[in-house]
Amino acid sequence: MELDQVLVFLGDFGRFQTLVYILICLAGQIPSAWHMLAISFLGAVPDYRCDAPPGDQPEETAVPEADGGSVKISSQCEQYVNVSVDNTTEPCGDGWVYDSTYGNTIVTEWDLVCGKDASVELSQTVFMTGVMVGSLLFGHLSDRYGRRPVFFLSLWAQVAFGVGVALTGNLYGFMAVRFFVGVIEQGVDITSYVMVTEMFSPSRRAFAGILLTLFWASGIMSLSGLAYLLRDWRHLQLAITLPSLLTIPLWWIIPESARWLMSRGRVKEAEAILQRIARFNRVPLPDDVLSTEDLSSGSSKVSTERALENEGFQTGDVAEKPLGLDETPDGVEEGALKERVRGHTAKITHDHHAGKPELFTLWHLFSTPGMRRISIVMIFAWFVNSLVYYGLSLNTSSLAGDPYLNFFLSGAVEIPAYIVSTAVVTWFGRRLPLCVFHVVGGVACIATAFIPEMTESGTDLTALIVTTAMLGKFGIAGSYAIVFLYASELYPTVVRNLGIGLSSFASRVGGVLAPIIMYLGKVIGWVPMVIFGGLSVLAGLSVLVLHETLGKKQPQTIEDIEKTKYHVEEERSG
Repeated sequence: MELDQVLVFLGDFGRFQTLVYILICLAGQIPSAWHMLAISFLGAVPDYRCDAPPGDQPEETAVPEADGGSVKISSQCEQYVNVSVDNTTEPCGDGWVYDSTYGNTIVTEWDLVCGKDASVELSQTVFMTGVMVGSLLFGHLSDRYGRRPVFFLSLWAQVAFGVGVALTGNLYGFMAVRFFVGVIEQGVDITSYVMVTEMFSPSRRAFAGILLTLFWASGIMSLSGLAYLLRDWRHLQLAITLPSLLTIPLWWIIPESARWLMSRGRVKEAEAILQRIARFNRVPLPDDVLSTEDLSSGSSKVSTERALENEGFQTGDVAEKPLGLDETPDGVEEGALKERVRGHTAKITHDHHAGKPELFTLWHLFSTPGMRRISIVMIFAWFVNSLVYYGLSLNTSSLAGDPYLNFFLSGAVEIPAYIVSTAVVTWFGRRLPLCVFHVVGGVACIATAFIPEMTESGTDLTALIVTTAMLGKFGIAGSYAIVFLYASELYPTVVRNLGIGLSSFASRVGGVLAPIIMYLGKVIGWVPMVIFGGLSVLAGLSVLVLHETLGKKQPQTIEDIEKTKYHVEEERSG
């Protein structure tokens, strides 16, 4: 029997698979969400003002803000030198007094305000750079050394570096150690996603991937609760780090991926794991159940189709089926925000003319008009998705209302977004829903930037601002859930990993730039949301130049893309 047949025979979501699935999601996704977005509270910036020199009262040195009107507002960065003599001002020389909303953060502890007010955004940019490095590194490591050791070693290394963050005594140490937390976070996040999707047959894999994203959203919601209870950034950092120590006993519960073992020719070990699952599920499974037909021997030559199957792609009759939510290529992750860079720089296919393997490189992604169109649009869409997603997730403190509630809502709104996106791509395809989610989210972001907190008549518009902002988050979360599926169907088999890998890298660049865009809000408040919204609308409109993939055959070669391109143009002209 083939591995997928055995998995179905054992019961795709049997007792053992369900138990292991929940454990991996709890251990991998929730802490990943915590570390990715923790800076929202570790580096939260409360209201502040200059502290008065010894012997002076705050009102004697406070400088009114330009928009303070007749109300005296303490300046955040300047104070009078001697108010009884003249109006000469100087920078705050005796520190600052902070509001107690967030308790002790790195901002209040290290006075990261005024001339240092870009420090928090810089630290998150460094962290996201670490995430980008990790995304390039851990896909390759898990392919080479296995999913299980990489997953657990990453979890435990994250504990060590996470505790190190809590022990840092200055901003530079904080940024340096957080960089490595970002690198290792991808070892947890990417590998956990791969492990849970490889546990199931194709008919259940997409469902497993989508359900996993709900654990990520739960991590966002629970982070707001932890931050509310723990108003000290060191305590919060330890609270999101130390629970991973509870995963030590899971080493003896969670097995290696049978699919990875098969790809390495370790059939006996894969069969031992399947027998363990069978005993737990009380399903009789014969010995030597796995077929070894797809494993290459020393003297046998692996055909093109078999080589592609070993790399995780379906070929032959299966490859001719349209790819839907329940049929995705093995080894290519589906769902929102969880793309995997496998580290491949080329794919191998058989050149029937030369009789030698043909090497595919990044150049092939732009080698024809059809490929250029797909690659440029997908790179831009992935970049915008990540930029806007992390921009909105990390920007909730700038919204009116309670910052803890706003952050909770930003996670809660992702749950219906994932569910709705799953339904609409089945009914309406991929292209139009992706466009609609992007445009709706973008328009909501732009609208949020220009809604005043209060009308001239005194009506409080806080609820409207938060609701509109959450609509923007709903749109970008929904588009994130669709764009990976769409990309996996657009790229032909021979360059699919390359295309998704390059798009994934573009999304990481977006994550790196998100904090920088957020900082612009300290200069002109409405700029970040307008940038996020405008780019999201452009990304939505750009996908309209692509073809629909619902109900269509998956392209196998670059030539297939060109045929599809010309058919689409003929349909439009007709």
